[in-house]
Amino acid sequence: MKVVWTAVALASALVVQSALGRVAPAQARLFDPFLLVLVYCALTRGETFGMLAGGVAGWIQDIQFGGMVLGLSGLTKVLLGFAVGLAGSRFLLTSTGARTLVLLATTVADGLLLESLAAVFDVRALGLSPGGLLARASVNAVLGVSVYAVLDRRLPREERA
Repeated sequence: MKVVWTAVALASALVVQSALGRVAPAQARLFDPFLLVLVYCALTRGETFGMLAGGVAGWIQDIQFGGMVLGLSGLTKVLLGFAVGLAGSRFLLTSTGARTLVLLATTVADGLLLESLAAVFDVRALGLSPGGLLARASVNAVLGVSVYAVLDRRLPREERA
């Protein structure tokens, strides 16, 4: 059942990102719903499921919104899914403050890792300025913690674990 909920979450992220890209293209760069799905899956289900969810989320991003090299966002999201899942299994990251810090750190790491991998493969990536990266991290953290709180109240414990 957890695979079904993850597929629904990824489809919802695709719809949200597509709609936001059509309605407000400039603000679409400030919000990454795929990253929210990845972090939630990694925190609630561990590093293996976080890697799988991250790989699928990255591939969807690459195919629908990507650039010249398919798999760059997928690789980035796989690495982040593993790191967040590993941290979530080693530390208690269930409080609002801890999840906010995880989302902030993961968003910054996503931007920096994507730029670094793009440079390695000699691909031009649309990088964000430090202020833009901080704004993106803040938006993802605020929206992500809100969505996680709703999910924690709505989903039964056995669906989350």
